[in-house]
Amino acid sequence: MAAFDEIYDYVEKDTFKRYFRLAIFIFAYLIFRKYYAQWAGKRQTEHQLQLDEQEKLERPQREAEAQAELESNLNKEANEFGWGKKTRKNVKLTQTVLEQIASETRQRHQTSYDAQEDADIEDLLED
Repeated sequence: MAAFDEIYDYVEKDTFKRYFRLAIFIFAYLIFRKYYAQWAGKRQTEHQLQLDEQEKLERPQREAEAQAELESNLNKEANEFGWGKKTRKNVKLTQTVLEQIASETRQRHQTSYDAQEDADIEDLLED
């Protein structure tokens, strides 16, 4: 380290080496941080795509299981009524579908209502 002999006149050799190493680590971090962030983002995207593909493959099986469970529940509930088996099943199925549609519609209207509510009073709000 002959290049730093003049610096050793002002600063101790060990102190200078510590700060010089620290500076090297900081500069290396600043340089490689960008590349690491890009690599990590790419890896995260690939992982998320893999999870999405796996979910896409499992979704039909889960939906089939849910439908089978729903049908078994409908059959069990249909036995409690006094009508014919086919009629009880159709009534329960219709009731379930209507409840699902009603909840989706209610959710959709609530979301649009919240957005309208904010837009109506936006000019009254102060910064």
